[in-house]
Amino acid sequence: MVRTFKLVGCFKVPKRGGKVVPASSGDGIFTIDMSSTSTIDVVTASEQRAPAPEEMQARHSLWWHLLIDLPILLLVAAVCILLEVGALPSRRAGFTCNDPALSYPHTGDTFSISLVAAITVIVPYLVLWAVETTLQREDEYNLKKSKFLTSAKTAAFLYRDYIYGSVVNLTILEVVKCVVGSPRPTFFDLCQPDKASTCNDSEFVSDYRCTSTKYSRYLQIDSSRSFPSAHASLSIYCGLFLAWYLQRRAFSWHNRSVLLVPLLQVLCIVYAAVCSLSRLSDHRHHWWDVLVGGAMGVLSVLYTVLVLCKNFSQPAVVSTSDISSSDGNNHQSVRRLLSSEPHVVVP
Repeated sequence: MVRTFKLVGCFKVPKRGGKVVPASSGDGIFTIDMSSTSTIDVVTASEQRAPAPEEMQARHSLWWHLLIDLPILLLVAAVCILLEVGALPSRRAGFTCNDPALSYPHTGDTFSISLVAAITVIVPYLVLWAVETTLQREDEYNLKKSKFLTSAKTAAFLYRDYIYGSVVNLTILEVVKCVVGSPRPTFFDLCQPDKASTCNDSEFVSDYRCTSTKYSRYLQIDSSRSFPSAHASLSIYCGLFLAWYLQRRAFSWHNRSVLLVPLLQVLCIVYAAVCSLSRLSDHRHHWWDVLVGGAMGVLSVLYTVLVLCKNFSQPAVVSTSDISSSDGNNHQSVRRLLSSEPHVVVP
């Protein structure tokens, strides 16, 4: 018995002796020999669709974000800004008179704080969006929706966790800086303390006042906030986060460039290393400041990736060629989606 069917959707025909022969006319029309023992497995789009990447995230409702999360974020940001500009009281540890470790001239920053902040905030989302757009599978989104919009939403959930981790890291940094109050290597040049010219060689001065007219009040306050290094912590946090993300989501030995992702990872690590070491060459921090700041950045990355992002545990992206070749000995795959549901039309 021979019947003609019009199959619309994704289906697979096992090689068990059955025959599926295209009809003489009509797109999607097949003549199937029903006298054989062959079977046709019609796989719907919902069965092939992988779980949405957003399902790996525990999401709050919009009202929770607006009424709880946003005010907390603004409050923390306000406290950090007030601490940074000296509006809130902070401790000054004092200095040893004529200490050569604090006598370096101030020559500026190789990486300004505004540049580090821009890289930390902007670059990660662009990388997340680009990678998620590249790896987006055709059966992961409705054809009516934009591929870029879907990948932007996926990247936004990861970026939310990244920003949360960076805020935690920055808050701890600011609190420690204000509690310790360690002078920078350029302390004498930036602050010009009033007791520096009258103290003895080995005398420790705990009470002093900055008298510099060469530098701004902000730099004078900042001269006593050397420990730990915020540049090192933020750059290592950003660089390691992106390198880890690229390894988990973008790197593959099959069907993609072998060298592109490692090159991007090297750039992330180089940025973190150069930014951290520049704090020593600029004499803006002592070596222990950079070491502790880097350790705080590493701990923040571990917390963000393993706890918040669940080690980037989205379902693995499999290309169409991988699907077809993996079962090529047993099935013939027909990958054509003309509608959301399969239909069988019997004339």
